[in-house]
Parts: sequence; C-alpha cells; structure tokens
Amino acid sequence: MPASGDGRPSVTVIGCVQADVVVSPVTDLPAPGASALIDRASVRVGGAGANSALALVEAGLSVRLMGCVGDDPLGGLMREELAPWGLGGELAILAGEPTGLTLALESSRRDRTFLTYLGVNSHWTPAMIPADALRCESLLLCDYFVAPGMQGAAAHGLLDAARLGGARTFFDTAWDPDGFREAARASVLDLLPAVDVFLPNEAEACALAELDPDAAPWAARRLQRLSGGWVVVKLGARGALAVGPDGIELEVRAPEVHAVDTTGAGDAFNAGLIAALASGAAWQPALERAAAFASGVVARPSGARYRPPASASVG
Repeated sequence: MPASGDGRPSVTVIGCVQADVVVSPVTDLPAPGASALIDRASVRVGGAGANSALALVEAGLSVRLMGCVGDDPLGGLMREELAPWGLGGELAILAGEPTGLTLALESSRRDRTFLTYLGVNSHWTPAMIPADALRCESLLLCDYFVAPGMQGAAAHGLLDAARLGGARTFFDTAWDPDGFREAARASVLDLLPAVDVFLPNEAEACALAELDPDAAPWAARRLQRLSGGWVVVKLGARGALAVGPDGIELEVRAPEVHAVDTTGAGDAFNAGLIAALASGAAWQPALERAAAFASGVVARPSGARYRPPASASVG
C-alpha cells in the first residue's frame, strides 16, 4: 500500500475545517430577551476533518488534510493553528466566501448540542481535491452531512478511487441535521459497500438502521450486512462495539477519565483506530488503543487538545 517517504503510514483526511466555539456549561438556553453567564469558552480550529487530522498527526501518521476555508480572517486563523502540525497547506481557499463555524454547547447534565454555519463548506467539491491525495494507505471521509458537494456520487467516486489505489477506506457521516430522512439514509447505505470501516456513533447507527436509539448492537449487525466490512459504533463514555465479517463481534470499554471537553471525542477515536490498524494491530487491541487515545484527548483543556510529535509532516 502507499506510504509516506519516511516510511510512516500515510492517511488522507477529507472533511470540514472550521472554527469551533465551545461554551460550557449550557444546560438550558436563557429565556427570550434574557442572558446567562457561562464558566468556560474557547475558540479553536475544528470540524471533524481538522480534529481527525490533528489527532492522526499526534498518533504518528503522515497526514494530508483536504478541506475548505474562506479567505477571511477566520480562515487565516484556522490555517495558522494547523501549521504547527504540518497541516493546512493543502486546504482549498475560496475568495469572498466565509469560513464555516460551529457553536458547541456543553453541559455535564446533558449530551452536547451543536449549531453549525456551513460557510464555504456549502461550495466545496471533489474537484478541489488533488487526485494524488487519494493515493494513501488509509482514507478517512468524514463530515458527510455538512459538506453537500461531497455527498452521493461524489463520495462514491472518492472512496472507489482510494480503494483502487490500495487504500483502506474509513467513513464517518456525522449527524444529519435533517434527521436521517429516507433519501439521506439511502444515500449512506448505498456507500457502505465501498467502505472498509464505517464509524457511526450510537445515535447515527440506530437512525440509519431505523431502530430504537438504544439498539446499537442490532444496528451494527444490520449495517455490517450491507457493508460487508467492519462497522464500529462509538458509545461515548461506554466505549465502542464492532461487528465484522463472518459474524465477529467485539466490545471495548473506555477508560475512566475526567472529561474536560468532549467535543471531537469521536474524531479522536477514529484517529486512534486508524493509527492502530495501520501499525498492524489486531482488531481487539486496536479498539482498546482507540478508546484509550480518545479518552486521553477529552481529558485535556480545550486550548491544548492535541500534541504534535517532532516528526509532524504533511506526508
């Protein structure tokens, strides 16, 4: 399989790059016309594409990040923040268009919620991605539902081209803002045969399989039958479960940590799993390494999520 010039496993990440504004605690919104104080706020580079790429660099892989930003000050800040990790140099920059942004509302009393402005991600297409970016050992396609130009046939083309070049393909849709209606479910299910490892969280897997929210094992089995590859369902603080070919079923529990900021936890898990599999690990230890890696990331402060190794490189 393709690898970087220095021998490190190569991975290309195709996903959104945007600003994440993380605020907490926000359990309930103030009444109309009112205001409330919060304890913590941070602004950092985000989007599943950037989060995954940063985590993969920390994990020691040679990473190419394909994403899109505007030529506005926010896009410049995103590129600056990615530069120490050797990322950002291959991002598409659209003149006159605003960079995307997500407001993440966190609370210890409920699950996170997000408000996302697509910005340039509304206009991003596969034509903006260099063809040689698909020549890699692993390809991670993420942020499917917040990158309209990368959906359907466009996603199929990227996955098929990477596979043709020998890559192992990984796919993470993120949550569908429209609630996984029939057409959206059909578009994802149509892609699964081109995916080696599908990486939904529990809510996404159950919605795609049209099952109750607490039916993750049954959802994973149903999705795996459509895929033929591996389906790994992320369960948050409970860990993850995986269903593979020939009826293989595995589970892993997440280490107990004090979670400081859980935004991007699933992206860190994805990165840990890709890195472990690229190193030749078997599936059970790979899942354990992924859970441990993600737990370590969410225990860090919002402004210091990822640690670049000395060998950080674009590949």
